[in-house]
Amino acid sequence: MSKRAQIGLLSILLLLTLLCTVFATINATQSVHNFQKQYTNAKTENVNALRPWMTIPIVSHVYHVPEDELYNAISIAKTDPLRRATLYEIANHRKKPVNQVVHTLQQTIQTYRNKHPLPHQHPHLSILERTRWSPTLSAMSTQEETNA
Repeated sequence: MSKRAQIGLLSILLLLTLLCTVFATINATQSVHNFQKQYTNAKTENVNALRPWMTIPIVSHVYHVPEDELYNAISIAKTDPLRRATLYEIANHRKKPVNQVVHTLQQTIQTYRNKHPLPHQHPHLSILERTRWSPTLSAMSTQEETNA
């Protein structure tokens, strides 16, 4: 192979490497941006962050809604083996579109929040009370207030 052909081949390989690097950089940047957006949605407890890979216990934890409330919304009994399945698996098993299951849970979360506002919506609560809030603690404190 001549020197000229070797330089031409090397130039083409170098150009391909550069294009691959640019492509990878663009994809990485988009992935980081997408992750930041999802993280912000989850951190602000935006129901649009609900994803099909989530399980009901995860949704319950992230959105501070009791598991039973969520299970009731999608008609899953306490003894049902689907209690630990992902939303995608639940939709598949029920032969429903996964978006329908997600939408039902989003509505349930919003309805629950309207009835039980989150602590950070109450300015009189201390930071410690806001960070330690859960539906169980909320129920306990309501019970304590009633007993007092």
